[in-house]
Amino acid sequence: MSAFNRVLAHHTEPVDPKLVDWLRHKIDDLLGVDSVVMVAALGAVIVLFPVVLLTLVWIQRRRGSRYS
Repeated sequence: MSAFNRVLAHHTEPVDPKLVDWLRHKIDDLLGVDSVVMVAALGAVIVLFPVVLLTLVWIQRRRGSRYS
């Protein structure tokens, strides 16, 4: 058995559940916000980033076509 397989066989979960729980609590303590707020904020960033990029491209194309 390779070292990689021994590591994967250590837990049934993809990551150590105790470590994930500890990290989640530390992040919550550090930021001082609820998990729902963090999920909403990250979701908003994920959705807004492409929308802003597409808007900037659309504005740039309109400016470029005006001078042609």
